[in-house]
Amino acid sequence: MLSTQQKAQILKKAGQTVPPMPGGTGPVLDAWAREVENLYVSHVAARTARGLRKAEEARQLERLRRLASFA
Repeated sequence: MLSTQQKAQILKKAGQTVPPMPGGTGPVLDAWAREVENLYVSHVAARTARGLRKAEEARQLERLRRLASFA
């Protein structure tokens, strides 16, 4: 399982704005961790949706190619 810091690094590499990690511990750090977790979940969901769309487009394109070969 990825740590919150690792997730923040992944988001940064993907070009998303991530709030800086606060120093210390407590509620401020907990709030930062929740925000990073929420951003990461949204990022993963968007990436998955993109992959599913591409797979569906490829499937439809292959189907059209097969239909065109019979014409």
